[in-house]
Amino acid sequence: MKRILLVCFFLSAGCSGVKNAGGTGGNVQNAVISGPYSAVATSNKGNGVINVYANLAMQGSSSFSASPNTLVCPGNTPANCTGDNPPATTYTLTGTVNGNNLQITLVFTNQSGTDTVTLTGTVSGTTLSGTYTDSQGDAGTWTATQSGSLTGTYNGSVNSTPNPLQTAPTISAQIAEGQNSTLTGSAAVTNSPCYVTLDFSQGMAIGGAFTLTDTTKDVTIVGLPVGSNTYSAYYQVGSSAIACAGDFGTGTFTLQ
Repeated sequence: MKRILLVCFFLSAGCSGVKNAGGTGGNVQNAVISGPYSAVATSNKGNGVINVYANLAMQGSSSFSASPNTLVCPGNTPANCTGDNPPATTYTLTGTVNGNNLQITLVFTNQSGTDTVTLTGTVSGTTLSGTYTDSQGDAGTWTATQSGSLTGTYNGSVNSTPNPLQTAPTISAQIAEGQNSTLTGSAAVTNSPCYVTLDFSQGMAIGGAFTLTDTTKDVTIVGLPVGSNTYSAYYQVGSSAIACAGDFGTGTFTLQ
């Protein structure tokens, strides 16, 4: 499952801040950058925005990296997201921190080939921000904020792109976030010719974004945050699924 989106950074439980060394010296130690992050990079050369969602974790006192499930989503459009299908596609996000200053290197693939993005900036609480350049000639500004738990009830609707229904199917899902950012849950579906229920046995919280998969029915949903408790969604049905094989579509969900 491939998609592109560049809107949000870093997903794992944790926090971001600065540790003050004990004792009378008062030395400022490196900021701790860990947890689920959503990032938005805005081009100053007319190339739009890219959202990046990632789970970050410290790798020692001065470096950090993201999990292999990092999502890169041009335009923050779920259907455009890529990266959440390791090992077939694994994007590399690594960084270093010195006090409150940080540098991040993100390597991913887009329509023009492999792009290496260098981001520099500062840490302020749970917010990261700064400027970036990339190997394809782009440059701009970026901001990343830490995301919260995705546990809760999600209500919304989706509709098929190739075979839209006059009345869109509605979905009410109960989702729980477990250890290591895993998601599980179930959903009741109404007005769908294909499904009455969905059982999400696999899922990941990736920064502020999520993926949910019913492995039996071969249905995957990707959700990206677009506002307070509001998510833009894209679903895809596998080509060998028992119902509605190959179908795909879009929708919106609200966290209640």
